[in-house]
Amino acid sequence: MACPRCDGTHWVCESHPERPWDGPNACGCGAAGDPCPDCNDAAPGDMPLLPKGLDHTITSIEAMRPLVRTSAGKPRRKPIK
Repeated sequence: MACPRCDGTHWVCESHPERPWDGPNACGCGAAGDPCPDCNDAAPGDMPLLPKGLDHTITSIEAMRPLVRTSAGKPRRKPIK
């Protein structure tokens, strides 16, 4: 069964975290994507599952870590507005 928050894409909209970032039900607002906190919550030091079609050869955990983790290694969360 697909994750209800991200519709099985493993990514949510950064501005609307209750909506999928990709796929047929994507938010479409143009904001960046964030790893889904329900099904793509990677452990510190691990890279989250990447969106389909992303060229992972240019992505490394060293480049991604500051984007998805705080300096303490905890998932970075956006404040709910």
